[in-house]
Amino acid sequence: MKGFFNRLLRIDLSRKKTTVEAIPESVLRTYLGGKGLGSFLLLQENPARVDPFSPRNRLIFTAGPLADTPFYGSSRFAVFTKSPQTGIYSESYSGGKITLYLSRTGYDAIIIEGRSRDPVFLEISDEEVVFHSARELWGKETYEAEEGILKKVGKKEAGALVIGPAGENLVRFAMIESDRWRSLGRAGIGAVLGSKRLKGIAFDGKKRREVADPSALKRL
Repeated sequence: MKGFFNRLLRIDLSRKKTTVEAIPESVLRTYLGGKGLGSFLLLQENPARVDPFSPRNRLIFTAGPLADTPFYGSSRFAVFTKSPQTGIYSESYSGGKITLYLSRTGYDAIIIEGRSRDPVFLEISDEEVVFHSARELWGKETYEAEEGILKKVGKKEAGALVIGPAGENLVRFAMIESDRWRSLGRAGIGAVLGSKRLKGIAFDGKKRREVADPSALKRL
């Protein structure tokens, strides 16, 4: 279906393995946009009464069908998980360049599960997923961590999101930061990254969404 890539990426931090799965068009039509898809996937994926800091608690990243298009205000992405702050379903949103890079990986959703034995950060592109050691970054503040990840990835067109010491130490209101000052500030989702020993994620790629009617989109 145009506007979507019709696929998701699943990353298992425990086994350091990834799989690509098709998303049925019926799901994309019924649960429209990044919010709809993320909500559906979290409710499908998470076991009942799962502890927010359990390896079985999923982190789900989505960008909607208008991401990386000329439509005004479309540079937004979302993260879905079970909140360590409230103990229930949660969603948090942010914007900026990270939305473009997330979208260009070519996935409608990225599901992260499991827990790494050692601190890692992920490099996700339209070609591969690389698990990098984050030992040298663990304990660093977000500005320094984001800079360190982007330097290690070494790509001009890339973006990264990170946690700081609060997330690493499972502070239940910890945030995720990107573009230096943009925040995923709701529900303590930074602590969920910390529980998985995931310092951050770098995104890059060249995949572009196919718009059904580009001229009509420009007129909106």
